[in-house]
Amino acid sequence: MKKILAGILSAAAVLSLQMPAFAIDQGARTYQITNITGNPLNEDGGQFSIGDTAQPGQTVYFTLPVTLADWADSSKDVRISTRKEKNSKLIKSIKVVEKKLTNSSKNTIYVPNQQNPTSNDYAQFYTNQRNSYIALELNDMTGVDEQKIEFSVTFTARKPAVLCYGKRTDTKNDEVTENGVTRYTQFFNGKSGDKLTLTGTLYVGNQEEDGDSASVTVGNKGVTIRPEKNVTNEVVFEGSDTYATLTYKANSNPSKFYAAMSTKWPSSLSSKFHNTDAVIRKFTAATIPASGRATLALNNPFDSDIDPDDVYIYTADSKGKLRDITRTVTYNEDDDTFELQTRTLTTYILSNERVSTK
Repeated sequence: MKKILAGILSAAAVLSLQMPAFAIDQGARTYQITNITGNPLNEDGGQFSIGDTAQPGQTVYFTLPVTLADWADSSKDVRISTRKEKNSKLIKSIKVVEKKLTNSSKNTIYVPNQQNPTSNDYAQFYTNQRNSYIALELNDMTGVDEQKIEFSVTFTARKPAVLCYGKRTDTKNDEVTENGVTRYTQFFNGKSGDKLTLTGTLYVGNQEEDGDSASVTVGNKGVTIRPEKNVTNEVVFEGSDTYATLTYKANSNPSKFYAAMSTKWPSSLSSKFHNTDAVIRKFTAATIPASGRATLALNNPFDSDIDPDDVYIYTADSKGKLRDITRTVTYNEDDDTFELQTRTLTTYILSNERVSTK
């Protein structure tokens, strides 16, 4: 047994001599993105907590400290790569940009000035000034549940680089001790080939409204409707005018649904109605959690010289196939609306001329 153990130890010693020694690369660093950039900003220049829910279909910005912004601006000094990770389908793009977020208004951006900033130790940037940002462009989503996305941005040094927090540019002192507390002015000191990686997590979800009296702005981002059970709920689709109203009595355990409407014509349908004054009401497909069928009232878009009896109403599926539903629609003279019963929302077209459905 002793001979066997001695043989193993001897082999291990030889192997250790043959294996190269690897030193830990002190230049490579990975940080959670807000430790360097502070909290993100929305498109209007408002800074919000990284734990809050960001709306889809917008660009979220992370402010770069001065030395990182200058470094990222030179392709000779650094190579930048990005990675979409969890729920990547919700991320349209990740890139570094330089821009003014606002023109007339002036919002303050707070960026950490050290590793563990106190409430007063933040550098102040302003949204009406030209700053560098990591721009995270989000896709729209029609789901009703909040989604968690993860991403990363990696800066690979082509030349040695020293980076500091906030607006600090003094790269001489790595650590300064004040009252026994270590304050870090540097967050990266790397040689050629070293990597700085910023990792990010963001929660994305549509704005929610209570279903008993909800409003959706036509042509804008949709809204997640949270119905009130066992009572009549109403969703109004409006812009400069009211376009449609959905009324339904929710069941005893109603699920949330996504509501959005557009008036833009897809090319597959516009050609079929090019000789008419037709309008389109394109709803995002949704099943209404009603105890019975819901009532959808489409406001009459035509002038008084067009008799409501001469209006033709069609539905269109996702492939553009038309179906004439005029006979199932009732005109409400008091409200000047065309009303129909439905369980699901789809695309509706109101036309002053009959068209072929073939």
